Amino acid sequence: MTAFTIYRGRVWHGRSAPARHQFSYRHAWLALTLLPGQAEPANLRLAPGVSWQRRHHGPRDGTPLLPWLTARLAASGVRDIARVELHTLPSLFGYVFNPVSFYLVFDAAAALRAVWVEVSNTFGQHHDYCLHHPDHRAIGRRDLLSAGKALQVSPFFRVEGCYRFRFLRAADGRFAVRIEYRRDDADSGFVASQQGTPVPYSPARLWQLLLATGLLGVGVWARIHWQALRLWRKKVPFFGKDGHAATLPPPGELS
Repeated sequence: MTAFTIYRGRVWHGRSAPARHQFSYRHAWLALTLLPGQAEPANLRLAPGVSWQRRHHGPRDGTPLLPWLTARLAASGVRDIARVELHTLPSLFGYVFNPVSFYLVFDAAAALRAVWVEVSNTFGQHHDYCLHHPDHRAIGRRDLLSAGKALQVSPFFRVEGCYRFRFLRAADGRFAVRIEYRRDDADSGFVASQQGTPVPYSPARLWQLLLATGLLGVGVWARIHWQALRLWRKKVPFFGKDGHAATLPPPGELS
């Protein structure tokens, strides 16, 4: 059976311009282990109504993920792949919204060599980022990995600038990622973090986490739109999904 771990933790987002805005929520997610030569489930049942579905990832056609991922990593020079750990949200009654999923790529010595980042936005668009050092050395907890922004995630930012990532995956299972978004050489205008620890699994405990975190994907989708409303009321410029300024009524007209 495919190995998986349930995580409990928090997510935090903060921006400094053009208006200061931040929030923090309790969070829970799934870490699924993918091993070369091991069959992958197309649908992994975790609890009544809760599952992981392969069709929501990678090529999104239901085909196995590891051969697809291995080919793309090899194109970037990453070839020593002994284990991949996918940190993502499960589906709830067939529905899931995953803003970001992380594939941690470990070599035969259990060193982190690369991270494949799978990003989705509320417009139904997707983009992947392959993160590794140019010389393919192991990734340390203080190392920064950069990628140019290629997908509009928030309608309150244009598609410009770059992301800087920092990862921690400790031997005891602790996981953390910090993401800075920069549009120039100035201080980060936006920072996000996700951190958590493994918790004992049972179907009942998983449902307790679901309820405590707002039903995961459903809660994430709702919170994104609630925070968007708060930003709009702070008169933060709004851009459409094509990156151009959109015309919206002033906040006072709907107050």
